[in-house]
Amino acid sequence: MADEDAAAPAPLNSAHLRLLERAHRLAPESVAGHPLGDLAAGADDATVAATRGLPLATVRGLRSFYDQLGSGLRACDGTACRFGGGEALARHLGLTDTVGGVRCLGHCYAAPSFRAGDRVFARPAGQALDAWLADADEDGWPRAAPVPIPRTSLVDPAVVLRNLLPGGSAAGLDEYELPDGARILAALEATRLRGRGGAAFPTAAKWRAARDTVASKRYVVANGDEGDPGSFTDRLLLEEDPHAVLAGMLACARVIGARHGVLYIRAEYPRAQARAREAIEAARAAGHLGRDFDVEVMSGAGSYVCGEETALLRSIEGLRGEPVPKPPYPTERGLFGVPTVVQNVETLAVVPWIARAPADRTPGPAPGSGTKAVSVSGAVARPGVVEIALGTPLARVLAEGAGGPLPGRRWKMALIGGSLGRVLPADRFDTPLAHETLPGLGHLGIVVLDKSVTVRALAEHLFEFARAESCGSCAPCRIGTSRLRDMPDRARLERLLETLEIGSLCGFGQGVPRPIRDLLEHFGDEVFA
Repeated sequence: MADEDAAAPAPLNSAHLRLLERAHRLAPESVAGHPLGDLAAGADDATVAATRGLPLATVRGLRSFYDQLGSGLRACDGTACRFGGGEALARHLGLTDTVGGVRCLGHCYAAPSFRAGDRVFARPAGQALDAWLADADEDGWPRAAPVPIPRTSLVDPAVVLRNLLPGGSAAGLDEYELPDGARILAALEATRLRGRGGAAFPTAAKWRAARDTVASKRYVVANGDEGDPGSFTDRLLLEEDPHAVLAGMLACARVIGARHGVLYIRAEYPRAQARAREAIEAARAAGHLGRDFDVEVMSGAGSYVCGEETALLRSIEGLRGEPVPKPPYPTERGLFGVPTVVQNVETLAVVPWIARAPADRTPGPAPGSGTKAVSVSGAVARPGVVEIALGTPLARVLAEGAGGPLPGRRWKMALIGGSLGRVLPADRFDTPLAHETLPGLGHLGIVVLDKSVTVRALAEHLFEFARAESCGSCAPCRIGTSRLRDMPDRARLERLLETLEIGSLCGFGQGVPRPIRDLLEHFGDEVFA
């Protein structure tokens, strides 16, 4: 393969190049053993600085940026938990409020939930909060075992959940039996698969760009930083079908010519990390990983912004997870400065099914549209993961996939796609769930809220999320998100939203106004009530 110096992507500034050169020296072949891991393991700042050869100020900057480096008691403040008993749970745990440093633990279907070290506790559906907390073991923790994520499909055949529906079995080592890179890429192009992480970018185009960039080394990175409150599809796949995800990474490696892969999983998903590592060891033992292509798991450290691909790559490099302006794109200069494909977990899990399919088979019921696994929680009878055809009306998803409303509850609205997503009032639940009809769907987590939740309460929840999760790199987002809740009227709030939308560096600040604008459109001055 030609030397990397022959490539001609957009240049980097000298300071960034020096950081990348240092990253190469510290981790030439592996991301294991970097300062974030040291801090998460309990090392003090001075020790990490001395061990890693970093300025003390840099290490302190890392500690202040990430909020999951400790192992203390943390209550979930995701949307489903916040409005599903989170405040009462926080009082029981002795926390001052519901925030507790965790925006979502991925247990929205069993809200509320909390984390203690590597253990996550979630209230079983139908059990009263007081009864759940009262039935405690000798250490004071609830006895109820974690409930598996419910799942169902409204499409036949299921694609994302093909190995996880009742009567099926999780993917085994046969998932790694894949054709060569050229055939894999041709299959992706034929099916027009788009990324399922929210951006919906054509997968084949991304892989082709990384393959065609001249370089001596490439990476495949699986984005398991599923941070949208209300989303838990990636957790389901990582915990119960990890071989499908890893086989998708292997398929990508064959297409672009990579020998190294990183599976980046949220710190809030300790079980998913353990299951992924077990699957990697099994795949290595069988000879599918480890020789031509190998994968290692890296834990996130608690930052919503690290779901953005350039911020995620900086986190893997041991830096603060702050977004970097594009171009150059990661497919040109990504992890440690080399071509990198960053792909969502759900997208990767679909790839092996496509790669082994006949040329005329498409990933779902309609060419170019395909299926999507959506997470449904809140005021529904059967919360869980539902696989749908993109374009299915929300009302059908809630009625057939989630069992309709809870007895005696009347729906008011739904937050779709997390805290940067969309808000639909109950009289608009006939809206099709598709990127064309409802831009900003994100990872398509759906939290249904009943009439006990006021519009102002949801607005304040969104304001707090925006303020807490802004990385602070750009002034419009850093300052603007801190002032959202202080806007006294619609005119001034609209001006602030416009500033965030136009002036923010990355999709976080640009996306903050989206659900707030929906609240203003559908509910007007109730936002200020």
